[in-house]
Amino acid sequence: MVKSSEPKIRGLRSLRMMMQAGKYNYCACGRTENNPFCDGSHYESTDIKPILVVFEFQQEVKWCDCRNSKNLPFCDHSHRNLPGNKPK
Repeated sequence: MVKSSEPKIRGLRSLRMMMQAGKYNYCACGRTENNPFCDGSHYESTDIKPILVVFEFQQEVKWCDCRNSKNLPFCDHSHRNLPGNKPK
């Protein structure tokens, strides 16, 4: 089986969440069932690895849901330039 090197676009928005201090593995491939966190789905279908994120304190985060941000794992609003995006 040929593994994909392209991330799967989950959505054309950011995922705003209040995160507790701790370590998180962000799913960079977009194939997880536990979005935006890695569940190991990349092992079967892609060579894209998760991104480890460490928060020292509780904070609100805007996770990238399109996997096209130049600031992964955080949203930089790149989804606004993707086909299918509808401005508010």
